Amino acid sequence: MSTKSKGILAVIISATIFGSMPLMAKVVYESGGNAISLTFYRFSLILPFLYILIKRNEKETLRIAKEEFKKIAFVGTLGYGATALLLYLSYNYIPSGMATTIHFIYPVFVILGCILFFKEKSSIIKIIAVILCVLGVLMFYDGNGNINFTGIFLAFASSITFAFYTIYLDKSGLKQMNTMKLTFYLCLIASIMMLIFSIITRTFTINIKPLGWLMALFLSLSVGLGVNFFQIGIKIVGPQNTSILSTFEPITSVIIGILVLNESFGVKTILGIGLILLAVIIISIFEK
Repeated sequence: MSTKSKGILAVIISATIFGSMPLMAKVVYESGGNAISLTFYRFSLILPFLYILIKRNEKETLRIAKEEFKKIAFVGTLGYGATALLLYLSYNYIPSGMATTIHFIYPVFVILGCILFFKEKSSIIKIIAVILCVLGVLMFYDGNGNINFTGIFLAFASSITFAFYTIYLDKSGLKQMNTMKLTFYLCLIASIMMLIFSIITRTFTINIKPLGWLMALFLSLSVGLGVNFFQIGIKIVGPQNTSILSTFEPITSVIIGILVLNESFGVKTILGIGLILLAVIIISIFEK
């Protein structure tokens, strides 16, 4: 398998892991948890495991340069942590399906950001792939629910902050860091941010049933793995391709919803999956 193929596969695995989160989150909510507390646990529960993995590697330490820490704190707060916070807040105002659909406009912002701020060229193939992805994600929205502009704004903002996170990892040089170490510090910064927010909003809770705690731990470990694969993808295939390929995430959510949660699906859903798969195939072929 070529290096490019490994990068593409890493992003698809990452997207599949993230797409499984709604199912795991549902179990936590039914066990007494809530979105804000779960976000904190998502970032914090994995920290001991990442610490052990890093310490087991004799060639790696947790020591980082002052400049690296500044960059991580910056993107961890305004990119990594802010994205989760904005997206989960949007769920209070609009259906999660609508919020996720709006959030996945972010590949457009990644390509625009690379063109406007870094003078990168974007091929017609990538632009076609982005259009296919956006159209595909829009097909997943069923149109139910009241229109709330606060929720739409929050979800839209989450797409911008995630685009910033994706670009910044590539352009700041952080992608050259050990992925485990980078994930550790990103999760540390984001968990502190979410703990403060949950205390201020009085949404922090530990009254969760054992099954909920087990699922929260599993979700945290899964997300940590997904973040690592996402960073590997950025390192190998770049931010533009990574953002396009990561639209595999809503496909996973839809398939799990159909197979596990017995959610209905129709022609629009099938068409949406087809459009995104076509975009992924196009990127895969032309990147080789």
